[in-house]
Amino acid sequence: MSKLLPYETIVKAHEGDPDAIDTVLSHYAGYIRYFSKVHGQVNAEVEEYVKQQLIAALFKFRFDYPPGKP
Repeated sequence: MSKLLPYETIVKAHEGDPDAIDTVLSHYAGYIRYFSKVHGQVNAEVEEYVKQQLIAALFKFRFDYPPGKP
C-alpha cells in the first residue's frame, strides 16, 4: 500500500468534495495529532487550527505549473 494519497483524491479535495477532504484529513490524522500536542497533551484548539490550515491549503493548491515556477 502506498503512503501517498491518490492524485484524484487531492484533485477532488481541491474541488471541495467533502468525502475527499475527509480522506485527506484521515490520512494525515496521526501527523495532526502529533503536532497538536502542547506539553505532551493533545490540544483540541490547536488540532482544529491545524485541520483548518490543511483544508485551506487544499483549496490553494495549484496544478497549473511545475514546482519552482511562479
